[in-house]
Amino acid sequence: MRELSDMEVSPFTRRTLFRSAAGTLAAAGAATALAWPRAASGNGNHHHHGPAPLPSPIPGGLPVGPTGIIHVFLPGPPTITLPFTGLALQGLDVEPSTITNFRGATALAFLAGAATGSDGKQYNLEVDLRAFEGTYIADDGSTNRAAFALI
Repeated sequence: MRELSDMEVSPFTRRTLFRSAAGTLAAAGAATALAWPRAASGNGNHHHHGPAPLPSPIPGGLPVGPTGIIHVFLPGPPTITLPFTGLALQGLDVEPSTITNFRGATALAFLAGAATGSDGKQYNLEVDLRAFEGTYIADDGSTNRAAFALI
């Protein structure tokens, strides 16, 4: 195998992308299973017969377009710039979660490379992949336990 230079992008298929993403999420799930061996305690109302209440997003985030915001920050060394969006990582003390009042584990990966579309063209690919597992307090005040993924 040969090493890639800093400027060379390794092309990969959609299959490779999904395998990598699935592996990252599986590793996050395994790690959180070890970190959370029992159900977290709260006010006792985290058992639902149906979907759990949605969590609240973190305040702030990245501006998108003239009026929008996406409730994420980019944790990591500020000397690193993502290759296609040109966004710089925001520091090691930046919140990796996207959920307010969250206690649990967060896994985070930034993937960058190239993918070949069904039209045969090569496209740049940059993915922010996050997985969360733990407890959160919903807007209705209930304490809930859940797992989430952000791709």
